[in-house]
Amino acid sequence: MSGQRPEGRLSVVTSSELVTSSSPNSPSFIQQDEVSSDCPLLTPSPPPHLAADDAPTFGVDSPAQLDRTLSNINSEDGLAFLNIVNSSCKAMHDEPSSRDPMLETSSEGGSSSDTNEPVCTQLLTQLNTAYTHLAPDAQALFYNQGEPPLTGIQLVVPKPPKNYSFMSWNWPVIRKTFFWTLMSIFAGCIALAIGVIATMPRKCEPPVQWWQGSLFYEIFPASFQDSYGNDGVGDLQGITNRLQYINSLGVQTIRLNSIFPTNDYPTDYDKEVQSLMKIDPRLGSLSDFDNMVSNIRSRNMKIILDLPLYPYVKNFGDHVEKRNLSDHQETITNTGPLPPYRETRDTLKTAPYEYPTRVEPVIVSSLDDHELTKAIRFWQHKGVDGFYLKGLEHFVNETNFMPALRHWKTIIGSERIFMCSEKALNNAVYTDARNAIMHRVDLIDVFLAVSNDTESIKSQVIKIIKGPLFEKSGYPWIHWSTGSVDSPRLASTLPVANASVAIAMLGMMLPGTPNIFYGDELGMLNSDKAVHLNRYQLAFMNWLHTINNDDKKPASKTWMPTSAEPAVPNLNSLIHEMAKLREETPSIYVKSVVKHNEAQANCDVRYTKDEVIVIERWYPRRNTFVFVANLGIKTQIKDLSALYYGGYIVVGPDYKLHQNIYFKELMISPGEAFIIKLDK
Repeated sequence: MSGQRPEGRLSVVTSSELVTSSSPNSPSFIQQDEVSSDCPLLTPSPPPHLAADDAPTFGVDSPAQLDRTLSNINSEDGLAFLNIVNSSCKAMHDEPSSRDPMLETSSEGGSSSDTNEPVCTQLLTQLNTAYTHLAPDAQALFYNQGEPPLTGIQLVVPKPPKNYSFMSWNWPVIRKTFFWTLMSIFAGCIALAIGVIATMPRKCEPPVQWWQGSLFYEIFPASFQDSYGNDGVGDLQGITNRLQYINSLGVQTIRLNSIFPTNDYPTDYDKEVQSLMKIDPRLGSLSDFDNMVSNIRSRNMKIILDLPLYPYVKNFGDHVEKRNLSDHQETITNTGPLPPYRETRDTLKTAPYEYPTRVEPVIVSSLDDHELTKAIRFWQHKGVDGFYLKGLEHFVNETNFMPALRHWKTIIGSERIFMCSEKALNNAVYTDARNAIMHRVDLIDVFLAVSNDTESIKSQVIKIIKGPLFEKSGYPWIHWSTGSVDSPRLASTLPVANASVAIAMLGMMLPGTPNIFYGDELGMLNSDKAVHLNRYQLAFMNWLHTINNDDKKPASKTWMPTSAEPAVPNLNSLIHEMAKLREETPSIYVKSVVKHNEAQANCDVRYTKDEVIVIERWYPRRNTFVFVANLGIKTQIKDLSALYYGGYIVVGPDYKLHQNIYFKELMISPGEAFIIKLDK
């Protein structure tokens, strides 16, 4: 135990190197050995206080030697040695109160000198007392009469280095950098969350294209507004002057019915068209058209132009061969007569009928030289957003119909649209012709006859929504028309005149794109003087009963006399509220709901008795809306509690607007219509 101390270690001198004050054969040593060996992991109590004469020495011969030892301990450059001596010697008669040295400490109080020692010295003393081992020295066994002496363990503790490397780091800068980096990350996360929330749509509504569900307004320009007030014929500048009124209705698309020059315009507006790239001089010039389009776009509206194909266009390409129906029937298998297209929803399928297919090669000349191609390119350059292919039903069975329609659709692209009449789909005999219409035409114009009764309206609506146009979501949308240049005015054919507004609202309630013929929103009647045969429905617009009616008055003499005063003037605000509701409510503006890859029209006609009609529109996880109208001349009180319980009116007459309503006793006045939002 007197060997050289290792470098950089703290040394504890064992008790064998010290002079003890008790005999090695004393029972206290034996007892202390038993305590240490039985409880090697328990820290013993500090040694009891000894008398001054019996105090053990700590390996220090003189005060000078003690000073040198302390200097070694306190030295920073040399080796530090700490010699702690096991001085826990007890009297022979002192029995330990416990095998646990800690309990022994608690039972034997120490002197004030022991308690004043440093804690580290006391701890090392206890460790030296507890952890002992038998010395292997045989001579020591002889002197101790066969009893092994107690020897303390030498504890060697590594000396810590003078300085660690991290102690020289610039910790203030590190703390500041870490703090501001953390704050920057936190601020960035907050800004990102705010940006995501700010850019998220307020409502998660199903998206639609601009022509799907928007309100169309059809205008016959010659009878709308005479901007000059001298010739009695409406013009393009007059339409520009009335854009504020049109926009106030909630209209999103304007459709111009006929603007091309004829031999006798506007009387014969649809006969002997001279050109598809010119405007009749009585309507204005191309610069007037450009000015009108610019103002329409500034109000975020679109413009659709009617193209009168028949009889102006002769065919859809060179080397075509027209056939009559008997030629087609020769290629049909003997499975019965060819069913009309409008009478079955299986016309796009081959069973139970097999439709004819093309067997001869199709020879098509360059469609770029076709007159319709030039007209489409010309008006597209002028800013027109779509074309109504009027008279397309006369060309659907031509050999070049499918490639020609595909070519023209490629020209206008996906942002512009094609429209055609339902007659084109009904007259198509070949499968490829029907498929071409289904995939190249965006809107199918369906005329809804409402002059009969509500049962007739229901049968027409059910026939369409259960038909092939609603089988797939990608098929064309329905363009619902309740008035046109070829049919009498609604107010003149319905039992009650003001019901024309109710019919306009009915068209806006159906799944598809609604259309309002100019003047029907006011309940305008036919011309009271049928000067021109079959033109009385084109009566001049009566602006005296509209908003902003003080700037332009109709001329004293117009090409078509104005109609009589409508039964209920200035009801256009109801159309505006309905257009706003339709724009914001997916239950109304969505065409259908797709479930399991099958489209289902979200519309149903629930009631049609006594000239009262009830139409329901629904959408998953949205409120259901119900349209109620009385097209008769008598006030009706109905109990419809078997259908619905209650709701409140969101669009309707002022005296009923925003009122709770119950279907137990539902009262509807003649010509009245309103929209009810049902309770969930």
